[in-house]
Amino acid sequence: MRKLLTSIALIALFTNSLHASDTLSPLTVEITDPNIRITIPSMPKIEMGVHPKNEQDPIFRLSGNQGRTNLSIITPKIDAEISPIACASAIANIVLSQQDVSREQLFLGRANEQTFLIIYGLPLEKSVLLNTHIVSADGTTQCIEAHVSKISTSEADIEPWYNGFGDSNIEPF
Repeated sequence: MRKLLTSIALIALFTNSLHASDTLSPLTVEITDPNIRITIPSMPKIEMGVHPKNEQDPIFRLSGNQGRTNLSIITPKIDAEISPIACASAIANIVLSQQDVSREQLFLGRANEQTFLIIYGLPLEKSVLLNTHIVSADGTTQCIEAHVSKISTSEADIEPWYNGFGDSNIEPF
């Protein structure tokens, strides 16, 4: 497991460019209020439904899974206007406070001018939970977050995970 986590850290340090896989089509999810389209490359087709926490807290919008891959769409509202980079910073700080991960273990990147990436792995018994938060803002007071996670038992999953989200996009429609 230590070797697997060391590999994650090394990939984060030495990944020069992020790119999508040629084998999977991008997954596109559209939500309303705000009208946002989220495109995630290299993802299996995932049927999305209302998030199980939606009734208690409506910021949890949608969720779905396919095999070992899970996706949640979360749209927290902020009291003031917020930029995409401020949303990404806030979510990175939440990850650092709630997960057993250090700042050195987070890969913080930018897919484009409005879309940011937070990628890391959490050790589990005999596996790693790979996580990517794709983050932006709606241009007013709402952060947009697509949280993708996958349980991995193979080191072969790590490089494609870190490299597969570079063409992610969150945009208004």
